[in-house]
Amino acid sequence: MMKRAVFYLAGYDPKSYRFYYDLFKKNLHSYSKRFYFEAKLSKVYKKQDFISWDIESANAQTTYTFLAWNDIVKKTWSYSFIDALKDCYSFFRIYIITGLSFKFAKESPYQLITGYYPFFYILFSLLISLGFACIFVFILQSYFPLYFCIFFGFFMAFVALKFFFRFGKKLAVFWIARICSFCGNWRKNKKGEIEQRINVFAKTILNALDTNDELILIAHSVGTILCIELLERILQENSHIVKKLKILTLGECIPLTSYQKKEQEFRMKLEFISQFNLKWYDYTSIIDGACFPQVDFFRTSGVEPKFTPVFYSAKFHTLYEKERYKKIKNDKNKAHFLYLFSPEIQGEYDFFRFVLEEKFLEEKITK
Repeated sequence: MMKRAVFYLAGYDPKSYRFYYDLFKKNLHSYSKRFYFEAKLSKVYKKQDFISWDIESANAQTTYTFLAWNDIVKKTWSYSFIDALKDCYSFFRIYIITGLSFKFAKESPYQLITGYYPFFYILFSLLISLGFACIFVFILQSYFPLYFCIFFGFFMAFVALKFFFRFGKKLAVFWIARICSFCGNWRKNKKGEIEQRINVFAKTILNALDTNDELILIAHSVGTILCIELLERILQENSHIVKKLKILTLGECIPLTSYQKKEQEFRMKLEFISQFNLKWYDYTSIIDGACFPQVDFFRTSGVEPKFTPVFYSAKFHTLYEKERYKKIKNDKNKAHFLYLFSPEIQGEYDFFRFVLEEKFLEEKITK
């Protein structure tokens, strides 16, 4: 029986392993029922420093480990409109003043639109709220003392900002703004806890080398940026791991960091990684506004690689019925997590086949 260890590195998300286990369980059940795929899923348990669960399928046993860093995310999450304003200023300073947005426009206009959307939402929310305050002061000053009018105007501005903040959370506005700011300040943000956690991630993966036939590192969204740091650390420790290690990057947003002028060290790590002939497959989609669809983040970052991943489109439109796909397209948050879902129609991208079936990953990727 084939033994496989899968390591999942989530994006910039405060959700714990419970959310991802439930998502995995629900979609595995759907996948098994729809495509007659027999698999036995265990309950979660602690293995070394992280939470894992096992899946037994025909001739394959897979241990799926959630490489948690959501506790770190929680400490830097946006919890108020003030936090959102700080992210707005950060976006202005990092992407607009520097002219970096022009590079994004050239390489991936989809990401540019996504980045500007929160910036203008936050800016207009503030202007509209202040406009409400001025209107109320102007109307009420003929009937009440000025100090009362000013107080009431500020109160109405506060209420309006509260409304815009709650509505913006439903639209994932502040999550996107936070991602842009966090990744744009990667050199500073990774110091300390993230660097320590990456060391633990590397140790966990290296410990699984001798007892498994295949290791698959899956990185999603901002997790792909951590993946670069993690791969560099692993390959420095033991370059022989390339015989068993496979990489699956989903919805990557690496250029948010690698395009920054101050991120020379990050680009050096990209160049180091490119010396190894890795089995690396990158999947993105145009409907995922938080990724860079099929952008070669090595070459476009100014790195001259000896090797690059194979870049694919997930082709989600081929995996769902037409009406269902329309609804998914309109739900930007769901579109960003769609890589982890069971499809309705089997196609080239098949998450559960990639991580659970008997064959090696490279044998299951459609060339």
